[in-house]
Amino acid sequence: MQSKIIAVAVGLASALAVSVAQATNGYMSHAYSPTAKGMAGAGEAALPQDSLALVGNPASLTHLGQRLDIGASWFSPKRKYKGLTPDGASGAYAPIGGGATGTGEVDSQNNDFFIPNFGYSHPLDAKSAVGIALFGNGGMNTDYRSKDTLFGLGTFGGNNPLANPPAYSNPMDPRAGSQIPGTTRIGGGNAGVNLEQLGISLGYAREVTDNFSLGASLLLAYQSIEVKGVGAFQGFTETFTQSMLANQTMQATSPSNLSDRGADSSYGWGLQIGGIWDVNPMFSIGASIRSKTQMSKFDNYSDLFADGGRFDIPAVGTIGVAFRPNKQLTFALDVQEIWYGDIDAVANENQLAQKCDLNAAFGMPTNGSTYDPRYCLGGSRGPGFGWSDMTIIKLGVQYAVNDLLTLRAGYSHGNNPISGSQVAFNTLAPAVIEDHWTLGATYRLTDNYELTFWGMYAPEETVSGPGAFTGTQAPEISMSQYELGINFAWLF
Repeated sequence: MQSKIIAVAVGLASALAVSVAQATNGYMSHAYSPTAKGMAGAGEAALPQDSLALVGNPASLTHLGQRLDIGASWFSPKRKYKGLTPDGASGAYAPIGGGATGTGEVDSQNNDFFIPNFGYSHPLDAKSAVGIALFGNGGMNTDYRSKDTLFGLGTFGGNNPLANPPAYSNPMDPRAGSQIPGTTRIGGGNAGVNLEQLGISLGYAREVTDNFSLGASLLLAYQSIEVKGVGAFQGFTETFTQSMLANQTMQATSPSNLSDRGADSSYGWGLQIGGIWDVNPMFSIGASIRSKTQMSKFDNYSDLFADGGRFDIPAVGTIGVAFRPNKQLTFALDVQEIWYGDIDAVANENQLAQKCDLNAAFGMPTNGSTYDPRYCLGGSRGPGFGWSDMTIIKLGVQYAVNDLLTLRAGYSHGNNPISGSQVAFNTLAPAVIEDHWTLGATYRLTDNYELTFWGMYAPEETVSGPGAFTGTQAPEISMSQYELGINFAWLF
């Protein structure tokens, strides 16, 4: 039996690594537990009902018994932007819109994703238990085709020969010509990002008293990323600007790890602790904190992300309560905090125009701008997506119709982590969703088997500029989401 469970876990890990793209609360899922998914994520702190609850709170293991959960969901995010024809020749300041005028909408392709899940909990004795959960922690995916943009230039002008490689006219140096010697074209016009994060949680929990449990888990993380279509930004990288200064505009070095470098992977680990206090049969309180997951760097994108390609996973904290006024009805409330602000690659604001101005380095600043290589792409303080921390409030209710059928519903609201000033780069990651509405149900097939279903709808949200990097232009980014899932549970 144990060998079969290990085989299933390995198989699910392989499947999850293929496609775990999801983006609800920022780029993290609105929930990981199948039952909590039907309540918009409420209940993961204080109302554990399946083995994936380990991801939300490791103390849940003492409440679950021996069970195996295996399931999958269909996730469909609709992403789009409305761009504007860029000022000047570079094409790198704002997304280029579709249609004849360049002001129309451009829709991201690839709107359907398959997300498996797996969990297993196993009591060691009457007071302690262990468990494992494999889950898609989160992700973001966009795919904007250059054929849908004005003149086929691409979202960020990747097909514009005046932008990629850069043609500087100021400072004027006739020896350099229209193309700076040593530079090369980077990538093409198709633009997008594909970030996938897979987590494995290995947990242990113990009842400290008859109504209070503590748990801890080791988190192992894998992530991969691929970025396309941002080659026109090479003139804003630390590599390029430093080489221009060193050679006094006579020659420059194009960054080799900026765009269109294929998929790159990184690995890391973190810790999580949690507790659940069953105050009485009607009321429970739970809390959990997950540390920041330290990840190895994305070497293939060291010229794009801050600090040479570092892209850690943020810490997450949750506190929640469950209230059972009678045997049939249960209410759950969770409050969750995601600390995106601690991850430079995600949180750093785009200050390229203000602090990575090569003209300023040659004594001719633009509108009071400065040049500090640390604020250029790939620098130690280089731009990210400008995301702020998120606070999410999750409300859920479930009703046991009878011994076989339980129904669920939920709603959650989180603050949008993206401001209008940061629209430019977030065309790649338009994670502007604030609200989630969910329905779910569990049906007991036999004493040992049950099926859980859920559905999620996140209505469209839109954020527009003008931004710090797009000047007077005001591109818009939008997203809406749908999810349908099913989970099979084997109760031992």
